Amino acid sequence: MTNPVNPHIILDELCKNATIRTIEALQILHKVLESQSQSKPLDFSISTVGRLSKAQGGPSTQTIRNRTGKHFQQLIDVWATYSGTTRKKPLSVRQKQLLNNNDTHILDSIDDPVIRAVVGSLIAERNKYRDQLNVMKANSDIVIDKTNKNNTEPNTQKCMPQLTPLEAEAIKAAISYDFMQKMHWKIMPTGQVKDADGKEIYLRGYTHILNKLFFNN
Repeated sequence: MTNPVNPHIILDELCKNATIRTIEALQILHKVLESQSQSKPLDFSISTVGRLSKAQGGPSTQTIRNRTGKHFQQLIDVWATYSGTTRKKPLSVRQKQLLNNNDTHILDSIDDPVIRAVVGSLIAERNKYRDQLNVMKANSDIVIDKTNKNNTEPNTQKCMPQLTPLEAEAIKAAISYDFMQKMHWKIMPTGQVKDADGKEIYLRGYTHILNKLFFNN
């Protein structure tokens, strides 16, 4: 693996044809990023960097996110890579607590920091929704009124959570074919998920119930 580029070199390149105002903004951002490279945990997410930068008179989060903020994003990416991480926000204490031993083993086996960060985020999201699903199942109390012939179907609609598009996409990603292939997992006919060694990742019925509850499949 090639050594990451020194951020100081990139800063000089970005400042060559920039306006005085942009140069000042880049220099402030550069100092913030240098400070972040020495902090724990390493957090180079645009939301965090933008907040710290704005407090010191540099570009804000929105300014960095704008189309005209590509040079700011490039500097952040370089510093993140140089520090051995990515722009993705690190896992919170709660997210780390959601990771079980098997999940930790999976993350430890991934050398690439970018892939490890992405997979860690997906696993944390999966576990969060699995916990929510278990709570929902435990608290569901479906009653069928057999005396009313016009309403003999259980009213499950009230028990269903209203997912945002982002939440729905997170669940789809957690049980998608592409994700299973990437992790070398296999979905069994029973809805059970196993790893490449045949060890159980999800119990039987896991993928089936998610498809039924959220995607009507």
